[in-house]
Amino acid sequence: MVVYLTVCCSARSTPVAAEASVETLAEFQGNGYGTDVVTAWALSIQEEKRIPLYSTAWDNFASQAVASKLKLINYGMNLHID
Repeated sequence: MVVYLTVCCSARSTPVAAEASVETLAEFQGNGYGTDVVTAWALSIQEEKRIPLYSTAWDNFASQAVASKLKLINYGMNLHID
């Protein structure tokens, strides 16, 4: 049996860019697995000559920690109006 602790895939994808989606089992968060899989995902996107993008919510501190560890640059903000 194979158990995946962390998974990263393209949540959104175009011929120009792809946006990462990453999930880590709660009991394994904080061990660097998210950072590792996002790095591998980003490299594969760059090999395809596309732009890897990463987004997170203001209240998703685990995802923000991944972005911080990877020294990602904040390039924009979403605004939702209900």
